[in-house]
Amino acid sequence: MEDSLPDFVTAKNGHERHFTKKARTVLHAIAVTIHENDAAISSVVEIQNFGKLLRRCVADLHADGLLTLRDIQASQARLNESARASIKELRTEFTHYFPASTLGMEADAPFVLGPVTFMTREQWIESVDFSQTVLERSSRTPEKNANWKASLKAALTNNKQDEDPYGLAGQLYTVLRHCPSILKITIKGYEYDLSRKVGEIVCKTALDSISLLFGGREFFHQQALADERLQPIETYRLLESEGHLWTPGRTLGPRIRNLSHKRVSEELAKHPEVLDAFAYVLNALVEPANAKHPDLVKRWSTALDWMAEGQRDKNDAVALAKIASSLDVLACGGKFPGILALVLHLTKASPEDVVVKGLKPRTLRAVIKEIYDNGRSQILHGTHFDRLVSFEETKSHAAYFARLALLECVLRLQKFNGPDGDKEFRTMPR
Repeated sequence: MEDSLPDFVTAKNGHERHFTKKARTVLHAIAVTIHENDAAISSVVEIQNFGKLLRRCVADLHADGLLTLRDIQASQARLNESARASIKELRTEFTHYFPASTLGMEADAPFVLGPVTFMTREQWIESVDFSQTVLERSSRTPEKNANWKASLKAALTNNKQDEDPYGLAGQLYTVLRHCPSILKITIKGYEYDLSRKVGEIVCKTALDSISLLFGGREFFHQQALADERLQPIETYRLLESEGHLWTPGRTLGPRIRNLSHKRVSEELAKHPEVLDAFAYVLNALVEPANAKHPDLVKRWSTALDWMAEGQRDKNDAVALAKIASSLDVLACGGKFPGILALVLHLTKASPEDVVVKGLKPRTLRAVIKEIYDNGRSQILHGTHFDRLVSFEETKSHAAYFARLALLECVLRLQKFNGPDGDKEFRTMPR
C-alpha cells in the first residue's frame, strides 16, 4: 500500500493494472529511452504524452500475459511494436485557431500568408460550425444552441450589453471578446499537443514577420496572439506633492492601432517579394521534411522571436539583451566578431564607416561592440545592475541592425542553394 491515490489502467481485456511508485519510475525511464532513440516517435509526440501512451501499452500487454521475465527480449520487442502501432493510430491532422490582434489586413477578406490565414471574428464564425451531436447534447435547451452564430455575433457587437450569450455562444464569447481576429492553420503529422505547439510557433512567426516588415516597435504590440505577455492598453499615474494629490495622469500604450486598413493594405502590396519570403519560412516550419533548409529556417524564426520579444519588453536593458540575442542567433555565436562579420556581409559596409552621427559619432564596429560587449554580454553577466542606467539609444541601434539583418537574411534564404549549415547567414549571397 502506498501513500497516494491509486494509479491504475483498465486494459483492453477488461482487467485492471495498478502502477506502484517504483513501476512509474521505471516506466518513465523506458519511455525516455524509447523516445530519445526512435525518431519516428519523438517527431510525432512529446515525451509527456508518449509516457501516457506507453503506460497503456504496458497495461494491455501485461494483462494479456505478453510481458514476462522468461523472455525479456521478446517482451521488449512486443512493447516497442505496441508503442509504434499506437503512434500510427493517433489522430495527426488538426486545424488550430488562435485568437489574436492584428493590423487589420483581413478586414475586407481573409488574408493568407503561406499556411496561415488571418480572419476577423465574424469571418471565422461564418466559416465554422459544431456537429449536430454537440449542438444537441451540450445544453438543456438545444434550440438556443442551434442559433449560436447569431447570438455570438450580437454579443460581440454589443459588447455583451444586453444579456449573456447562452450555451456554446457564451463559451466562445469568453474566448473571443478581447481579440478582434483569428489566425487559422492546419498542421499534419503530430499528435494534438505537439501539433498545437507547432501551430502556435508558426502563427506567432507570421504576426512577427509582418511587424518586422512595418518596422516600428509599436507594431509588435499591435500584433500578437491572445496569450502573449503585453503591456496594458493604457496606464495611469497617481502623484502627490506638498501634501496634495494631483489629478490622475493617463497614457496610452503602444497597443493602440494607428494605421487604417487602407494604409496597411497599400504597404503590404508594396512588398510582394518579402511576403513570399515570409511564406516560404512559414511553409518550411509546417513541413520541415519538404524544406531545403529546415535548420536555417528554424534559426531565422528563432532570431525573429528574440527580436519581437525584445521589442515588446518594457525594460530597455532586458530588451537590448533580447534584441542582441537575435543577432547572435543569426550569426550562430561568435560574440562581437561573429555579429560584426554578419552585419558587414549583409550591408557591404566597412567596419570603420561612421553610422552614428551627431555629438558622439561612432563607427559600425563601435556600435556593434556597444550592442554586444557593452550591452547584451554585460547585462546578462551581471556587470550592469543599476536600473537607472539608460540603454534606450543602444537598444534602438540594436533594433535597427536586427531588423535589417532579419529582412536581408530571409530574402536570401528563399533563393539559397547552399548547405543547411549553422553559419550560412554570414556568407549567404544576395
